[in-house]
Amino acid sequence: MGDRLKIIIGTVFLLPAPVATELNHIAQPWRQDAVVLGVEEAPDVERYLHELSFGHSQPVPSATDNGIRGTGGSVGSRRLYLDFRFRQDFGFNEDRQGFLLDIQRSEDFDGSFDRQLIGFRHQLSEATEVWLQGDVFADKSRSDIYLSGRHTFSNESWIHGSWILPDFYFNTKTRTDDAFVDPAQSFFVQWHQPSDEDRSGATTASVTYSPPSTFDSRDENLVVENESVRGALTRQHRFQSWQLRMDLSGEYTRRQYSLDETAGTIPTRRDHVRAGAEAVFTKHRLQPGIGLHYFYLREQGYTGRNLDDIADIRRREPTISGHFRLALAPAVTLQPAVYLSAADIDQSYSENDDDDHRGFTGKLALPFEITLSQRDNAVLTLAPTFYLHKAAFGGGNLQLHWPM
Repeated sequence: MGDRLKIIIGTVFLLPAPVATELNHIAQPWRQDAVVLGVEEAPDVERYLHELSFGHSQPVPSATDNGIRGTGGSVGSRRLYLDFRFRQDFGFNEDRQGFLLDIQRSEDFDGSFDRQLIGFRHQLSEATEVWLQGDVFADKSRSDIYLSGRHTFSNESWIHGSWILPDFYFNTKTRTDDAFVDPAQSFFVQWHQPSDEDRSGATTASVTYSPPSTFDSRDENLVVENESVRGALTRQHRFQSWQLRMDLSGEYTRRQYSLDETAGTIPTRRDHVRAGAEAVFTKHRLQPGIGLHYFYLREQGYTGRNLDDIADIRRREPTISGHFRLALAPAVTLQPAVYLSAADIDQSYSENDDDDHRGFTGKLALPFEITLSQRDNAVLTLAPTFYLHKAAFGGGNLQLHWPM
């Protein structure tokens, strides 16, 4: 019985939930602002519960789908959480070449970021193509270069690899006194098995590795060494009357900060795992669904110049969610959802008050889905949310899902 229980629990947490993994399915290279400045505001108790409740209500697109997919929601009186992507592959010459446009805006544990990748792809053979992309700025020292290749196998699965050179011209083009001591680079690998005709069985696995690099920021009076690994695994499966969505993601980051005003170095570490599973019964008109989610974060060390603080964070947040769909009009659907969490949070900062919490947290979300174009499957979602552990408004959420 004990072994069977372990198998069931293990299966649940390898059958992921959709929201948090999407970020790590996109290459996440080394960022100068991330390692030098860091996040602008320490997370409060409900910070990651917000992200979960602001998750996209529409199915996760595959790794090759084009279109607009964005969500934005209030996570405080002064902060707005944004996760936006516009991806378009403009194929030409019988699709043997293509112009690539990939605009991203999101945030991670190191703060918000923007990317505007432009580039081209060229087909070398029936199964292999190469890509050249860049995140180009007017300040040449901040431009990133992406060198990529993709190979498609006989079963339509493919593997994609990228060598990313962040701030490639920095040492020769910058007007500041900052410099790379050891150049930054990142490697991204993604494997994708597409779904069949009924969109069941799709699997995507992604890893970004940024090997050790050293950056000397004389403007901010610090030197930082950084190494990180970020990964994600997503699986969608349809089983009789059930649709399962499964998700697993994580991060391993190690840094060493040397500050002019502090003797010695400050070791900094971050370990993160997020997992979940969601099952939806598709044969019932209300399409009821239930989800299990788990968030773990352990972070110790220096937070960057924005907070200029020493942090010690441990968060464990298991959450159960449930929802159903209710048609209000031909183009309007209400999908009430509830999120119930048993949070165990210990957060301490050397210069700020502790923000600890042990016990219940929860939210009620009322997403109204408005179909803008049935032919294009374009959906606009407006979602007010409300706290369940206290009498307060939980923030509003706006989503746009427009395949192209």
